[in-house]
Amino acid sequence: MFQNLKIGRKLVLQGVGYIKPVRQLLHDMQKHQVAFLSGAAEAAALENQIVEDLRSIQEVDARYGKELKTTHGLAGLTEKWASTKSLILRNSSSSKPENINLMSDDIVGKSILPLIIQAGNTSNLSLDPDPDSYYAMDTVITKLPELGQMIEQATAHSIELILTRENSESKKQLISFILARIEPALETINNGLQTALNENPSLRGKLPAPIRTHIEAVKAFDDMLRRQVLDAGPSDFAKVDLKSVTANGLKTLDSNYALYDASVGVLDDLLANRVGRFNQRRAFSLLIAGISILITLLFIASIGRSISKPLAELTEVTDRINKGDLGTPADIDRHDEIGQLAGAINRLQKTLRGDSKMKAAA
Repeated sequence: MFQNLKIGRKLVLQGVGYIKPVRQLLHDMQKHQVAFLSGAAEAAALENQIVEDLRSIQEVDARYGKELKTTHGLAGLTEKWASTKSLILRNSSSSKPENINLMSDDIVGKSILPLIIQAGNTSNLSLDPDPDSYYAMDTVITKLPELGQMIEQATAHSIELILTRENSESKKQLISFILARIEPALETINNGLQTALNENPSLRGKLPAPIRTHIEAVKAFDDMLRRQVLDAGPSDFAKVDLKSVTANGLKTLDSNYALYDASVGVLDDLLANRVGRFNQRRAFSLLIAGISILITLLFIASIGRSISKPLAELTEVTDRINKGDLGTPADIDRHDEIGQLAGAINRLQKTLRGDSKMKAAA
């Protein structure tokens, strides 16, 4: 049983260890999309960082990929990024905002997010029964990555709208739809983390500040896009500050992953404490088992001595009888089978002694 529990704990920790570098790739990929779209100088540096992120994930996958069954998904992600760089990022005729957004949505939605979920499922993180760590886990595996994707999509499509200078109602409806999804998603995250706080008051010094900061950042982001993009008329797009929209989107993404990192830290602490408690319980159980075995051995030894000692005495008495000593009876006062045997030997000794006297008198 302990071995199975130990393997389960090991898998959970592997899942957390795998998710961390994937989270970094997700953040850098989303920042790269926004920077590349807006023509920011940071795009080239972020592209190099993505290569480093993939290398870090490959190193972790070499250790845990077999157990977590993530190797195939990571290979597909790596191949998809290589194709994207050659087909879109390096090809000016294909580097239209719409193509870039489609590429990013495909990589993130079909490769990176599923990789996080795969690691969470196969490591049994998603089966955590304790409310505090369950909600922290759910925030890390699904809720915050999905919210980050919505923030990135709203920013990217707003930049696309500004760059094309089109007052496209269909694009505005898409942005409005994304913003409408952000609010309930943020509320779900807040409710889940608040439940974790209620279940475990020790977390209250670690999560409330990042939660408040992110709620404020998302609300400011939503207000900015509605005022500057959704409410803009045909003649207003030339006046929209692209840098301001880009900076606000990136700031909100950073706030999302600051809360993500705080949640991962909390999850790390909860799992470490749980492993510590598990080890303590295991040590205590082994101690109890050891004491039980020792008591059993002592009991067996005591029973053995209680049998072997009188048997040795009876053997000695029978040897003396065999040598003609009929005057020393067995001194055993017991009411069990050994006592009955001692009584029988003493009676035999008495009978032999009587026969010996009769022979001597004759």
